[in-house]
Amino acid sequence: MNKNVAVIEGQDKPFVVTWRDRRANWDSSLRPEKVGWQRALLAPTVGGTSFRMSALMLPYGRSRPFHITPDTELFVFVLEGEMEWGIGPDGNNLEWFRLGQYDTLVIPKGHGTDYRNSGQIDAKYLCVFSRTSEEWTKQLFWQLPGDEAPRAYDFSSWTNDPKAK
Repeated sequence: MNKNVAVIEGQDKPFVVTWRDRRANWDSSLRPEKVGWQRALLAPTVGGTSFRMSALMLPYGRSRPFHITPDTELFVFVLEGEMEWGIGPDGNNLEWFRLGQYDTLVIPKGHGTDYRNSGQIDAKYLCVFSRTSEEWTKQLFWQLPGDEAPRAYDFSSWTNDPKAK
């Protein structure tokens, strides 16, 4: 697993991250041997005091299994492609939404996501996380197919170095 996840936040001056400055991080925070679950974080993630914004790409035919980021609200904005998002409190109780180019989905605190690329091209999208607690969470909870309940994944060791490779 690549733990070098570049994050730029807490700056006291305006800054720009150009598209050409982004790099695809095909992190496998999940199970790298499971074909079809990979997506690219187009690093760096940028943020302020209470939000983080990530640009992502999900290739044609790929998906991500159910997961929850505790103490956050999530906003999804589709730049290209078509996606289906299952939203709910656990992987067994999802409400499904179909998103196309320029559609926005708001996911409230306490809900997780299961999503897939349902279009004919790679999907590019933005995810904006708004924290609802004093600190950013250091865990995700995944519920993989066949799991009865979600399991914790600790990502506190990820680096904040935007030049990390």
